[in-house]
Amino acid sequence: MGGEAIREALERAATFFAERETRAGILGRRLTGHTRPDDKDLAEHLIRELRRRTRIDGSIGGSLVDTAWAAWELMDLGCAEDCAGLVRVLGYLLAQQDKPGHFAEGCSPERHAARRCHHAMQGFFSPGGRDESLAPVTLPTGATFADEEEARLAASCLALRSVLRAGEDRREAVRRHIASLLDSDLVAGAWSAGNPDLPFLVIGAAGHGPMKTRTRLGPLLDETLAHQGGDGTWPNAHTFHALAMLARLTDPRIGQVASTIAGHLCALQHPSGAFDPTGNEEWALVSTRTLTVAHTPYA
Repeated sequence: MGGEAIREALERAATFFAERETRAGILGRRLTGHTRPDDKDLAEHLIRELRRRTRIDGSIGGSLVDTAWAAWELMDLGCAEDCAGLVRVLGYLLAQQDKPGHFAEGCSPERHAARRCHHAMQGFFSPGGRDESLAPVTLPTGATFADEEEARLAASCLALRSVLRAGEDRREAVRRHIASLLDSDLVAGAWSAGNPDLPFLVIGAAGHGPMKTRTRLGPLLDETLAHQGGDGTWPNAHTFHALAMLARLTDPRIGQVASTIAGHLCALQHPSGAFDPTGNEEWALVSTRTLTVAHTPYA
C-alpha cells in the first residue's frame, strides 16, 4: 500500500473526526494533525462527565468492563495517575482482584492438572458472582465473548490493561495476574484452539506491562503475525478488536502489522471517513491509528 493512498485515507478520517465532540473526536484530530483550540476544554468537560457517571464505590454502574473502559477513556483524555477521577475508578478495579466470581475460581483434578484453577492463576479481576451470568460480553472494540468463562477472562484482561497503563504493575496482585497469563496455555496454545479474539486481548493487556513482560510477549506476537492473512486480517478474529489491542504497543513488529493491513482498511473506508456502515467512532479511531503507524515509513 503506497503512501499516497494512506495519506488520502487519513485526510478522509480527519474530515470524519473534525466536528465530533467526543473522546474519539479529540484523539482522531490529534492523530491526523487537525487539533482544535477548544480540544483541551472539551477533554476537561468529558472528564467531568465521566466522573459524574461514577458511583460512590468508583464503578460505572457496578460493571467491571464499563469501569475498566472508563479508566482507559480518562487516561486518553489526559488524566494522570494522581487524577482524582482516575484514582477512584482504579480503586474499584483493584478491589475486585481475587474476589468470588473471577476467572479460574475453584479447583478440580482436571482443572488443577491443566493449571486452570486458582492455585495456578491468581490476581484475576472479578466481574461479579457466579449467581448471575456475565456472558455474552461485547467490548467497545467490537469483540464478543459468548462463553461464560471466556467472558470472565476477557473482563479481567480488559481491567488488567487499564491498571497496567496507569502504572499499577508494582502491586503484587497485578504482577500475579500478568504471570498467570503468561505462564498459562492461554498464551502457549492461544492460536491452536478457542476464541481467536482472546490472544489479542492477552497481548493488549500484558503489552502495557513492564519491559520484562513485554519481552516475554515476543513469541505470541510472532505467532500472531504468522496468522495474519495476505489482506492483513486474522481468520475468525474481529479486525477492529485485533487492531485496538495491537496498534498502541511499542513493539517494532506492529509496523509490519499496520503496513500489511493498510490496504484492507483503505478499502473498507467510506467517503465520509468512517470504516464501517454505522460510522462507529471507536473503529474509525483504531483504523486511523493503524494507518498512522503504517504511514510513518512514508512520512
